[in-house]
Amino acid sequence: MAWPTIPAPSFTTGGEVYLPVVRTEFEGGYVQSRKRSSRERERWLLRWNNMEEAHFQLLKAAFIADQGNSFTWVESVTGLSHTVKYSEDSLKWSHVEKGYRQVSVALEEE
Repeated sequence: MAWPTIPAPSFTTGGEVYLPVVRTEFEGGYVQSRKRSSRERERWLLRWNNMEEAHFQLLKAAFIADQGNSFTWVESVTGLSHTVKYSEDSLKWSHVEKGYRQVSVALEEE
């Protein structure tokens, strides 16, 4: 399955560049560190403040179908295409009024 055709997230959406480091502490009080991997990954937290129920159901179906798989997602602000996967085990939501939900989902670059 692919990313569903739904409205772009709210502009409260954020992201980060993730590049983990391995740190080893020694008895002498010094710390040795190195990158855990040779490349960074980008992560995004997408939020919708007022998503219609029909769009939520499309996103929920895509989340269930694609959890654990990678897919193509286009970042709405930049127009750049990324190969991503869901980085959390849940799709978070709350009702804001009848027929609308506040929704968030986390993606990470493959």
